[in-house]
Amino acid sequence: MSETNDQKPDHEQVSKDKENVRKNNQGRRNAGQGRGQNRQNARQSENSEGQLSEKNGQDPENSESDATPRIYEDVSEDKPEKQGVSGPVVKNAEAPEKKLNKSASQLTPGKRKLRKLRDNPGAFFKDSGVFGNALKGVSYTWAKFGLFSVVLLLCALVIVYFGVVATDRYATETQFVVKQSDSNDLALSGLASLGSVAPTMRDAYIIEEFIQSRDMVMALDKALNLRAHYQSPDIDYFSRLEADATTEEFVEYYRDRVEVRHDELSDIVYVEVQAFSPEFSLAMGRELLQVSEQFINGLGDKMVREQMAYAETEVTRAHNVLQDQQKNLLTFQDENRLYSPEQEGGAILQAVNSLQAQIITEQAKLKNMLATIREDTPLIKAQRDLIRSLQQQLEEEKQKLASPDEESFNKVNVEYGEIELQAALAADLYKSSLAGLESVRSEAYRKLKHLLIVQSPSLAEESKYPRRIYNILTWVIVIVAVYLLTMLVTAIVREHSE
Repeated sequence: MSETNDQKPDHEQVSKDKENVRKNNQGRRNAGQGRGQNRQNARQSENSEGQLSEKNGQDPENSESDATPRIYEDVSEDKPEKQGVSGPVVKNAEAPEKKLNKSASQLTPGKRKLRKLRDNPGAFFKDSGVFGNALKGVSYTWAKFGLFSVVLLLCALVIVYFGVVATDRYATETQFVVKQSDSNDLALSGLASLGSVAPTMRDAYIIEEFIQSRDMVMALDKALNLRAHYQSPDIDYFSRLEADATTEEFVEYYRDRVEVRHDELSDIVYVEVQAFSPEFSLAMGRELLQVSEQFINGLGDKMVREQMAYAETEVTRAHNVLQDQQKNLLTFQDENRLYSPEQEGGAILQAVNSLQAQIITEQAKLKNMLATIREDTPLIKAQRDLIRSLQQQLEEEKQKLASPDEESFNKVNVEYGEIELQAALAADLYKSSLAGLESVRSEAYRKLKHLLIVQSPSLAEESKYPRRIYNILTWVIVIVAVYLLTMLVTAIVREHSE
């Protein structure tokens, strides 16, 4: 019994000590709240005094120059005694702090905020009400929605970007057709149409590839300074071309801003160019159309020039050959003193035939004379001398026509025939090359390509891109779909793990 009585005072003493500790802690908390309230009241009073001085038309610095700086004391009644001093403890401000408070009290609230923003931006944003409210909103949203708050944040960023930040893009459209001079394309039917491609369709595909090529980008950049336009600082960050972009990146960026379509039924090529101002978009469309026309015309002109050059070369070569053969013929005629061996040979042959006929006639006459006159008479001798002369002349003429001698007429006639044949062949070749040149010229004209404009570029009155509502809905759907897929995968993994 005595032990239990001795223990009761101990328990009572422990409970009293706990109560005292609890009271001391409560006192400290009350003192801290009191200090925070004092600071808030001081700020409110300073703001109200600054506003009152502004309303009265007085300079806040002059009006508060004579005022005594206020020093707020933090009182803690429940603090433990230090060095035998009990009761409230008053903290007096030091001299530098008094000067700082005095200079701060002479500034308007706006100037104080600006000075705080300049000296300590982090503290300015932390102490601002907007930051605090935003932080509370984020905390509340995360606590209430969890991961879905990220989805809401991303959707809000998408709406802000496409609704406010994204720069307008203006589109200029042009349409044209590539045709040849002999545009007589006939539609094939049946199996013949399989795998067949019309020439104009091939040209349309060629011009489509050229518009999206690097050569077109370089031509537009040289004429309009396209790179500088796409890198303008007035364009938002996500839409403009990077300042240090390479040529390949520049070409890829250009392809994203140009749309080319080909209608196989009508054979019309549609081209749409995008720029960040309607004037530049119009200039870009006109320059693109001009460069495309030069390319397609140059493509046809190159083929024509190559064919014409080949035909003209053949004509020149045939003409040179003809001149050489004609010179050989003239040289042969001069050397042999013959204009035409055929005519000369005909004359000699006619003379031979005449001599033979005359000899036969004179021999018959001699036989008649011998029948009536003696052989030793002068008439018989004269007749025989005449026949002998005719026979000698006949042999000489025959020697001219054909003999082992190189100067015989038959050999001269053969050589002349060969030279004449070469000259005739050269003349025919020359005539053929001239006809080929005319044929190539007419065929080249029929194959000339022309770019016929269906719709000329015009100035855009309103922006076409970005499609704000469409892009916002698309991104929101994608974000929500990714979120739902992530939640589904997470739930499946969690279920299997349990």
